Amino acid sequence: MALTAPLPLPAPPAHRRGTSMTGAILAIAAGAMLMAGLLASYFAARNAVLNGKGTWGLPRGTMPNSALAVTYGALFLSSFTAQWAVSAIKDGERRQVYVAVGTTILLGVAFVNGLTFSYTQLGLVAGKSAYADYVYAVSGTHLALVLAGLLVMVITGFRVLGGQPGPNNRELVASSVALWHFVVFAGVVVWWCLFFLTGGPG
Repeated sequence: MALTAPLPLPAPPAHRRGTSMTGAILAIAAGAMLMAGLLASYFAARNAVLNGKGTWGLPRGTMPNSALAVTYGALFLSSFTAQWAVSAIKDGERRQVYVAVGTTILLGVAFVNGLTFSYTQLGLVAGKSAYADYVYAVSGTHLALVLAGLLVMVITGFRVLGGQPGPNNRELVASSVALWHFVVFAGVVVWWCLFFLTGGPG
C-alpha cells in the first residue's frame, strides 16, 4: 500500500490589526465611567456632609502626605517607564523593552505596597464615617484597576520575551501601555480628590 504525503496544516488565521488597541480603548472607557461614577458619588456625599455643618476628612495635620506622595509618585513615574517600552519596541531595542516593562511592574508593585502602608497611617475604619467608606471604596477600586494593569503588563512582558511583538507588530505593547497610562491618570485624580483636597499641605 503506497504511503501518501501528509496534508499540510492550514495556515493560522491572520492577526487582525487594531484588535488589542480596540480592547484597550473599551477597557479604558469602562474604567473611566466607573471611576467617574465613584468620584461623583464621593463629592455628592462630601457636599451633603459639609452643607449639614458636619466634618469631612481627617483633622488638619494628620494626613500622611509624605507616604501618599511617595506612593502616588511611584505610580506617576511608572507612566514614563511604560512609554519607554513603546519607544524601545518601535526601535527594535528588545532589551530596553525588558527593562522598561520590568521597571514599570516594579513601580506598580511599589504603589500597591505604599498604598497598603498609607491605609495603616490613615487610621480610617470602614463604617465609622462616610469619608472612610468612600476612601476605601474609591481608592480600593483604583487599586483593583492597578492590579489588573499589572497583570496585563506581566502578560505583555512574557509575550515580549517570547519574541512576538516587534518594530512592525508593536500594537500589543502600545495597547498595554495605553491602558497603564489610564490607570496612572486615574490614580493622580484619586490622590487629588481624596487626599490632597481634603488634607494636603497648605
